[in-house]
Amino acid sequence: MRILMKFSMDETFMPTDYHKMIISFIKKSISEYSEGNFFDEFYNEDISQNTRKDFSWSMKLMNPEFHRNRIEVLDRKFDLTFAAADKMNMLILFNSFLNQKGKKFKISKENSIKLEKISILKEKNVEGNVAQFALYSPLVIREHNKESNVDRYVTVEDEDFIEAFKLNLERAYPALKDEIQEMKIDTSRMKKQVIPLFGHMIEVSLGNFLAMADRNLLNSMLINSIGSRKSAGFGLLNLIDSWEMRL
Repeated sequence: MRILMKFSMDETFMPTDYHKMIISFIKKSISEYSEGNFFDEFYNEDISQNTRKDFSWSMKLMNPEFHRNRIEVLDRKFDLTFAAADKMNMLILFNSFLNQKGKKFKISKENSIKLEKISILKEKNVEGNVAQFALYSPLVIREHNKESNVDRYVTVEDEDFIEAFKLNLERAYPALKDEIQEMKIDTSRMKKQVIPLFGHMIEVSLGNFLAMADRNLLNSMLINSIGSRKSAGFGLLNLIDSWEMRL
């Protein structure tokens, strides 16, 4: 299930690390909905209790100008697309956001954002064993070393990208391990980029890619999004086209 939200801004700028801004808005929305009864299911201090934090989102800006410490948005508008496979999760999110419609949310001393419109989007489905996907939000593949407590971010420019990508999918869909290993991926239209996130610079992948695999796997990727840190605004896919290919 997907929803589209349209926002306005008081001023023409937002922080380059807009993820933190949107996560704050999400937390406020959930905390103020139904007396905050669902908040701990999304943002519990015990990560293992975050049973509903399985969603992703992307931001769309029209003709933004990127500067060192800010993004200029001359029309003072932006869109957010949210996706979650679990309908109950999305129902909670939808109602939480709907409760914020028309209310200003401060993102700095000088600037506020306001949700103007929210709507449910029609779902797309993969029809066939080949799909062309667009990354609506950057793809993060994070490998955490427990011994050193250091994160490594794998991008399309790394030699082990396909291996790391498939391993990430296997963690999400263990029942589809064989289908994941057989999947073929064309990443020639993807590129690496470095972006700010919570005060750090991380490496991500952007662009479009082709995937040839079992249709159930392709649809699972589309519905559930892909990669790491999805709830922070990463890994949301849009289906450009799909078809059946016989080998």
